[in-house]
Amino acid sequence: MEERDGREVDRMLLTREEEASLPLLEPLFARHLELILETLSLHLGSDSDLASLLSDDLAVARLKRSQQEYLLSLLNGKNGDAVGGDGAQAAEYRDPFGLGTGWHVRTFVHFLTSIQPLVFEAFGTRPRFYHAVWSALLKVIFRDLELALSTSLKQRDDRVEAAVHDASEARTVLEVALVKQASEERQRQAEHLRVMTQFAAWQAKMSGLAQEMGTPLNVILGRAESLLKQTEDETAQASLQIIVRQVERMISLRQPLCAPDHGSRSEPPAPDPKTIAEGS
Repeated sequence: MEERDGREVDRMLLTREEEASLPLLEPLFARHLELILETLSLHLGSDSDLASLLSDDLAVARLKRSQQEYLLSLLNGKNGDAVGGDGAQAAEYRDPFGLGTGWHVRTFVHFLTSIQPLVFEAFGTRPRFYHAVWSALLKVIFRDLELALSTSLKQRDDRVEAAVHDASEARTVLEVALVKQASEERQRQAEHLRVMTQFAAWQAKMSGLAQEMGTPLNVILGRAESLLKQTEDETAQASLQIIVRQVERMISLRQPLCAPDHGSRSEPPAPDPKTIAEGS
């Protein structure tokens, strides 16, 4: 198996005659490539997607230089790893601005339609040799186009795989977050239930205490009111009135605690005369 600068010749299906004819195209390329690339930039300038790029003189100069080196390297085998390969280096060499495979195809179409009359003019008087030269050029270009398409598809597949991986990771993170949120919500509800249970127990205790206070307060109130009616001493009356007011205030404060809903304000039960007598 023959090799040319590290690339396998039979991978491009070149015959020995075609392989030998490729170097003869280099002088032709060198004389006409600049003009061909100039018309290419004018042709591509009508594309709205490329107009902004081609309006930059430095970018146009870089594009022309890279394409000139690239097309010449297809003939002489230089930069074989970059041009003949299918990795990131080859993609960068073919398309330094990342314009896409469609742009690469359009470049080849313009180049072939521009160079064909020049090849015919140079070698057309020898039909067999012209056929070998033109066939070799087509094979080299379409082999590289195949590699470019393969690289583009691989890059697309890699992006899809990366996107699927990122989506899977995002889904995992989301599921973990949802599980954590659900756990925190259960803990919050459990804490709320614990607090409400404690509050209910405290409320029941206070309600019971308020109920227990009812009888003594009513006894005091009844006795004070009874004494107030019986005495004529102004000092004693003033003291008894203070007692009555304070007891009534305590009764009004305990009423909400007696009701579970804290909303009812029932009147205190009437004093039991027997209880009042016992208290006296």
